[in-house]
Amino acid sequence: MTELLGLVFSPWTEKARWALDVRRVPYTFRHYQPLVGEPALRVKLRRLTGRVSVPVLTTDDGRVLGDSADIARWADGRGAGPTLFPVEHEADIARLIDLSERGLAAGRARALRRMLADDEALAEMAPRPIRRALAPLASRLGALGVARTLRKYEGDKADGEAHRQTQVAVLEEIRETLARAAPPGDAPRTLLGRFTFADIAMSQVLVNVAPPAQLKLGAASRRCFSDPDLRDRYDDLIAWRDELYRAFRTS
Repeated sequence: MTELLGLVFSPWTEKARWALDVRRVPYTFRHYQPLVGEPALRVKLRRLTGRVSVPVLTTDDGRVLGDSADIARWADGRGAGPTLFPVEHEADIARLIDLSERGLAAGRARALRRMLADDEALAEMAPRPIRRALAPLASRLGALGVARTLRKYEGDKADGEAHRQTQVAVLEEIRETLARAAPPGDAPRTLLGRFTFADIAMSQVLVNVAPPAQLKLGAASRRCFSDPDLRDRYDDLIAWRDELYRAFRTS
């Protein structure tokens, strides 16, 4: 059986899950435990050094895919549902995937920095057994994990304003691309005139502006993932993201 290893609160995992679900590809989901699960993840990826991360898909024929776009491409060749990578839009989809990665990385860096100043959110990041057994230490352990993640993805290499500018640039590109797209009639607006993986990827940039209800976050973590100023500035894009969820995120 195909297995997806990921984090329930991660937009990268959500990109992979959405692609698999919209293509109606059967799989089992297994939650990845950071730090504790890293040795097994390295063995799975055959990568003993360097950075490893989820989502990771292990297919029923033994292939291991460690990138959400690669997982989506694999899903696009199976199941049924909207074609996520139509040939005529390949170049545009690749460009928008790259933009989504930049926007997500910048948003993650800002969210993690907010989290480091929020003990309640840090405690939520600690594994549940630790929160129950060692409640006073949960926020400290969460802080260690969050700080490590910030360094791991080099979010500490630029200041918060630089990351914010990157977020804004990507959000403006989403707005401009939607404005150029052909009017959809009664159908939900899409970036390329039809629903593709570009919509899945770019919609996730809004996680660090206003997380969707479908993303499993604790109340404090949701607060840290949110940016009230950008939420007000890009409320039209949040509405677009929510419209996509209603129309295409049925699982």
